[in-house]
This record gives sequence, structure tokens and C-alpha cells, in this order.
Amino acid sequence: MGGNRSVFTFKEFSLAHGNPGLKISTEACILGAWAHKFAKGKILDIGTGCGLMACMLAQGNHEVSIDAIEIHPEVAILALENIQNSPFKNQIQVMNGDIRSLSTEDRYDFIICNPPFFTNHLPATLEDKQLAIHDDELNFADLIIAIKNLLKPGGKFAVIYPKEVMDKFEKELGKNGLFVHQFLYIFSNPGAKLLRVICLGSTNKDEIAIENLYIKDEKNEYTEAFKLLLNPYYLIFE
Repeated sequence: MGGNRSVFTFKEFSLAHGNPGLKISTEACILGAWAHKFAKGKILDIGTGCGLMACMLAQGNHEVSIDAIEIHPEVAILALENIQNSPFKNQIQVMNGDIRSLSTEDRYDFIICNPPFFTNHLPATLEDKQLAIHDDELNFADLIIAIKNLLKPGGKFAVIYPKEVMDKFEKELGKNGLFVHQFLYIFSNPGAKLLRVICLGSTNKDEIAIENLYIKDEKNEYTEAFKLLLNPYYLIFE
């Protein structure tokens, strides 16, 4: 293991990622950076992978405590190593387990998940990659039940999906007493198809706000909005 592993260095922490598990993606970094302003209190990071969401939410949020759960044992070990080597080791607890069978009396103020979403996709070659990118282990209905059971009344959650999955996710949320407050539509550039959708929701119903984020502009340069969002994390932005 670790032969294809890389290290992603942020301004305040570094994470080994890939083999086992998937590598850090731009969309995942957008989720963490965008969700940061909503995260408070006791936080649950479902499917933490290498620990990216947990570290991004812990940065600058010195009062939060985070439970980061990961189903794959070897990926959980990687996350634990990353957290122990980070400035946030006293704020983050890594757990190896299945969110669907998590036994806890805890309820969370904020829940975040960068879930598997390639529904009906061809099987991945490696088992750990299979777990990471397919919904075999955590489909959107399972995720909704977990959020419903573990979120405090008035608590918030943030999730990222492709548009077609997010539509199904939103419809199922309403059946379970959960509601979307905001959507962030992510585009590679102004002429590109919709890449991903992030939703922010809670147990309270409210008007839905929609925002577009373009990663690059027509000149293939990072947009000011993207740079502003990722500036606290990316070394390339000063």
C-alpha cells in the first residue's frame, strides 16, 4: 500500500491521500471551504477518507470537535495518521465503522459528507476504490436516515452530489423531515456543464437560495470567487 500515494500540502496542514482510498479532488476542497462558515459545535464527517473535510472544518474553528467516520479500515488508518500529524489532532476523533450501524447517543450540530455517488457504474478494480466511488456501501437513502438520526434539531448538514443524484436526494429529504436551504452549483468554467451540486440543509424549512461557482473563467484562469473561497487553504493563493 502507498505506492501511488501523494501528499497534498495546504497552508496549515498536509494530507497523504490515495492508495488506499481516492485522491483529493477540487470539488471536495470546494465543499470543505464552502461549508466551513456553517460548521460549528459538534461535527460529524461521514466517510472522511483521508481526513480532508475534518481538517478543513477544524482550521480556524478552534471551538469545534469532530467525529470522522470511515468504513474502510485501511483508509481509516490513513486518516488517523493524517490527523495525528495535523494541528487539529485534539479536535478530531477518527472512527472506523459503518454509519448505518453507528451506535451513539451523540447528536451533532453539523454533519458533512462527500459521499460515493457513481450509481450503477462499472465496478472499480480495487476494493477500496469501489467503496469510495460507488453507492454500494452508502446510498443517498442510507445517508438521509443517518442524518435524520444523528442531527440535532436545528442542526445543519452539507452534502455534494452530481445534479441527477442531488435531485433524488432532495426529494427523499422532504419525506424525512429534512430541508435544503442553499444550493451551490459548481461549474468548471462558464461554458461547461454543471459539474457538482452542494446542498446545505437542516431540520427547519426555509427559502432556497441558489449560487453558481465557476472554477475558471473564459481565459482558463481561476475566478476571483474560487480564489477567495480557497485562499485560506491553497498555497497557490496569497
